[in-house]
Amino acid sequence: MGTIKRTLRTILYKFGVAGLAMISGLFLVPRYLSVPDNGIYKLVIVYFQLSTYYLAGYGNYLNYGLNRLKLDQSVVIGVIIRIYLQIVAVVGILVAVSAFLAIRNPTMIYVIFALLCIPAAVLLAYSTKIIQTFNEIDWLNRLNTIQILTFVIFALILTIWHHFSPGISQYLLLLTFTAWLLSFAISAGAAVDTVRRVLGIRLRPKKHPEIAKSIIAYGRKNALQQLLTQFNLRGDVMIVGILAGTTATSLYAMAVTASEVLWHISSSISLLIYARIASEERNGSIELVERTFRMTLLLLITAATVMLFVVPPLIHFALNERYDGSIPAFRILIIGTIVYGATNLFTQFCTDQLGKVRFPIYMQLTSIAINVILCVVLIPRMGFLGGAIASTSAYFVGFVMSVIYFLRQTHHGVRSLLSFSEADRAFIRRLRTRSGSIHNTSK
Repeated sequence: MGTIKRTLRTILYKFGVAGLAMISGLFLVPRYLSVPDNGIYKLVIVYFQLSTYYLAGYGNYLNYGLNRLKLDQSVVIGVIIRIYLQIVAVVGILVAVSAFLAIRNPTMIYVIFALLCIPAAVLLAYSTKIIQTFNEIDWLNRLNTIQILTFVIFALILTIWHHFSPGISQYLLLLTFTAWLLSFAISAGAAVDTVRRVLGIRLRPKKHPEIAKSIIAYGRKNALQQLLTQFNLRGDVMIVGILAGTTATSLYAMAVTASEVLWHISSSISLLIYARIASEERNGSIELVERTFRMTLLLLITAATVMLFVVPPLIHFALNERYDGSIPAFRILIIGTIVYGATNLFTQFCTDQLGKVRFPIYMQLTSIAINVILCVVLIPRMGFLGGAIASTSAYFVGFVMSVIYFLRQTHHGVRSLLSFSEADRAFIRRLRTRSGSIHNTSK
């Protein structure tokens, strides 16, 4: 499949995922849950994502180990699966402890749901990372759609059920968590089956002390980076929950969900070059990152401009004015989302091409410190709008740090990063031509 066709198809899939996320996060769950319950739901999901992203970070060794170091694939995958089984054992113990505590504290039920979801989410992450490492992007696109599509179906069922039986309102929050858990279990099962059928790989644990040490050393730093990245993304939501309460969290999370639709553009492009950043020689990888950055930034700015006009009316009319307070925060957050989406390219280059995972950690720590300080200062004075200002400011700092580090490592100037070459312009012309032909064919 040609590069242009694959690019368009991947972006199409990603926007499909973004559309499903918008349907569930903006137009289904907030409609049948009360505003405070939606705040609780968002906070539990945030804490679940923190732990999941940390554990999934160990799977990032797959790309570095297989594509960069050229290690034996069966051994690397087997050690990763052995680590996964250890994670499952620890989660099982935590579930048992939480179930005991839930006897006296009913809110621990929400913790149990989050814990039960971790094994399925991590298995999904490891399985899709294997598929991504082997550059099976079309299969990856399909698998990335399953979880959110399944959840949307469950959420639609709950919406209809609540419409005809309003008496289930008190159970809707628990039913929503159940739907979240089932959606991850189904998608993880589909991913494991795809790894077996498409790649011919069975996920069997293996013991190899030397490679295990390498995976743990690399994975620990990468997992910390993933945790810090996620905290940088979600720390403001957590602080809003602590300082402003669940209702403010619900409104703020609405703005976050809407702005994050934009990330599906940058993440779709990152998928296409994920394996190549590690497998290319240094100069080729540098050129790839620079060109991808220019294209990504152009697409993000264009899409953000459209969203600024389209999303606020959708929130207003679809949710009967209950979430209008989130619109100003959305307008601030989408600016930060543009720069954050472009930052990931540089951190991926550091970890997968250079094998340096310390800088992304330092960058995230700096960004988090700025985010937390500004949140603590601004939220008591401005409400959750202060969280949006804090996050956007932190994203800008992280972006500037990443660009400076990349330029120093490559000994290139800003001009090489921003100047569109003739090859870039030719790519854009081909993209327009192919996009137009696809559009005309669909009529």
